[in-house]
Amino acid sequence: MFAVLGNIEFELITYWDGFEATFGVDYAEHARIEGKPGLQFVGEKLDEIQISLAFHQHYCVPDVELARLRTAMKAHQALALVFGNGDYRGWFVITDVTAVSQQTDTTGNVWALTATVSLREYIGDPKNPLKPPAVKTALPGTGTVTGAVPAPSGVALYVREGVNYAKQAQSALQGAMSAVRIAQKMKDNPTVALTRVPGLLSQLNTVAVPLGKSSSAFSAIGEALPGAITLSRATGQAATTIQQAQGALASVDSNNIAAALGTVSGQLNAASTTLTQVSPTLSEMAAKITVRSL
Repeated sequence: MFAVLGNIEFELITYWDGFEATFGVDYAEHARIEGKPGLQFVGEKLDEIQISLAFHQHYCVPDVELARLRTAMKAHQALALVFGNGDYRGWFVITDVTAVSQQTDTTGNVWALTATVSLREYIGDPKNPLKPPAVKTALPGTGTVTGAVPAPSGVALYVREGVNYAKQAQSALQGAMSAVRIAQKMKDNPTVALTRVPGLLSQLNTVAVPLGKSSSAFSAIGEALPGAITLSRATGQAATTIQQAQGALASVDSNNIAAALGTVSGQLNAASTTLTQVSPTLSEMAAKITVRSL
């Protein structure tokens, strides 16, 4: 994960498209008789950040992701901006969200869009400043150290495992879908298309295995974390669909290779849709790990 804003997670490859930050200071201007005015330093300006994002149906539901940003903006709440390496940038409010649809289908469903999110630093009460989200409790007898970062809990370890395996599977799934499309272009030459089958089966295995592990990890914490149940079912369902695709390819020959590839393509699309539908929940889980709220 590249960064998280509140509970909204951003991936470098799939979401993040640009980052622009503005810093400044304020000066008061004092007029002078028969002379140029003088300047007096007043203080720092609030930091402002613009984040450029790209959403595409291949890895998310663009309308859903845009709605999450609008909901966060309308909540009028300060959100912590933390990068994946632990770099804490501070608390910010969302002041503007600008979206441009890049691609739609014939009925108006958005397939791809770009968005720009404008953030403005939020200071709050200077006498009681907001703490970084990872800071939980004060340590007695310390001056510069104001809080302790706890070790990941058992639940957090399962969440991290489930999220990592799910993302690994999503990445492998995109590769498998691309490989199937290439094989389908060879349907007029069944002999050549058949040579692709062993590689396709191997790729499908790299999708099915992590999906199974992700489902097991989320299932283990279903009682402690309700959202994990949804993710366990989704990854389990996607794993079953991939296994069905493996079965469809296991006994193909030159007479049915074209039909089998068509079936597999549909099954991979179904698995991708299943994972895309739970992408917001998956991102929320990953965000909780980053800010150590578990």
